[in-house]
Amino acid sequence: MVRISKPKTFQAYLDDCHRRYSCAHCRAHLANHDDLISKSFQGSQGRAYLFNSVVNVGCGPAEERVLLTGLHAVADIHCENCKTTLGWKYTLHILSVGANISTKTCHDPVSSTPW
Repeated sequence: MVRISKPKTFQAYLDDCHRRYSCAHCRAHLANHDDLISKSFQGSQGRAYLFNSVVNVGCGPAEERVLLTGLHAVADIHCENCKTTLGWKYTLHILSVGANISTKTCHDPVSSTPW
C-alpha cells in the first residue's frame, strides 16, 4: 500500500544564505547564519544560541523568569510546522531603573541544526 502524505509547507524559505539553521525534527528553516549573534548563551538544558531574527516560529505567552542574568520577560517559541519547542524569545528585560524592550531569540541547539 502506498501512502500519500501531505507535503510540508513552511511560511518562509531562506534561500539567500549559504548556511542556515533549521528545525531538527522537520527541517523547517529558522534562521540564516548571518542572524546568529552568539553561541555562548546558557539555557536551562545547556548551551543556547542567540539570534537577531527567526522565521517559521510560533510564540507562547510572555512570562517573567529568573535567568542567569536577572529577571526577564520571555516567551517560549516553537516550530510552526511540527510544534517542537525550540527555545525562548526575550520580550522585555526588567532593569532596576526601567525597562528595555528586546526582541532577540534564543534556541536550544538540540532542537535546531545548522545546514
